[in-house]
Amino acid sequence: QAAEFLRADFAMDCPRLPRRPRPPVACLALAAVAVVTLGGRWPLAGLAVRDPRAEESASQKVAATAGGTCGEALVAGQQRFESARQQWLGDCTSQRPILLGSLAEQTELFALNAFDQVAGQSCQAERKALQDAIRKDVLYIFQLQRVIAERQALEELNRKLVKKMTQRGGPLRIQEKIDLLQQEVEAYKSSVQRLLPSWASDMGDPAQQSAERHLGELQFTIEESAEGQALQKQWEDQRLQDLMSRRAYGVSVSLDPALRVLIRPEGIGNLQVFSEGPLGPPSHPADMNLGIMNDGSIADVYREHPVPPFLSVQPAVNVNLNLR
Repeated sequence: QAAEFLRADFAMDCPRLPRRPRPPVACLALAAVAVVTLGGRWPLAGLAVRDPRAEESASQKVAATAGGTCGEALVAGQQRFESARQQWLGDCTSQRPILLGSLAEQTELFALNAFDQVAGQSCQAERKALQDAIRKDVLYIFQLQRVIAERQALEELNRKLVKKMTQRGGPLRIQEKIDLLQQEVEAYKSSVQRLLPSWASDMGDPAQQSAERHLGELQFTIEESAEGQALQKQWEDQRLQDLMSRRAYGVSVSLDPALRVLIRPEGIGNLQVFSEGPLGPPSHPADMNLGIMNDGSIADVYREHPVPPFLSVQPAVNVNLNLR
């Protein structure tokens, strides 16, 4: 009977769907809700674009069909249910999960009690019509809440996978990903079961296969997501850093070219200027030492030529030895 409510409530919306054949439940889900995405990767059925609280519910339509005492009883029961329905729709629009199963059973009981207080033991046909309309509205809320449960399952699985990859410092093994997937599938099933009232428990989850497929696609493609790509880049940078650190230990020797220039004009040595700096292209510079000393007038008796040369140029090589 619950499945009949689902198909009847949205039968008028099905022609607006794509012409590709779909099972009745899929037609229902697509007609009841629009499409939202999680991270732009997994399409999910989402909340309706127009505010569903502004639309007339099935219980409101039933309450408007009868008059007299039965009509007053229908209005009393419908108004008792309507306040709860509006609250549930507000929670759905805000993407807040609720324990719909127990709430729906309790609210249905209150609405029927309100009906009985006005109608007494009469108007049994109208009472049954009110109960059927209430359950139809509850199943509509169930579809919206199921979407929220699937979205939360995807977000939670994504968070667990990224956290596990971060802790490992590398991609997860297939069995690890499957274990996390199975845990989240069971959590999703439990969430959906809590959304169903006892009178609809036999209906089960009409979108369970679709939800499991979305969760499976997530765990298979987590490395291709934005979080996965960022982690892989982080691992590669760390690997290169570790490699460079390992190569840095030991002994290293390098040779750097150098040039020494000394200018010795005439004088008695009272002017001495020395400087040092790079010479040549920036990629392969050479160290240059430049000195000016005015001692050209001082004879050096130990030299073959007592007068020192005005300009002396001496190539050199610097040996760098590093120990780490």
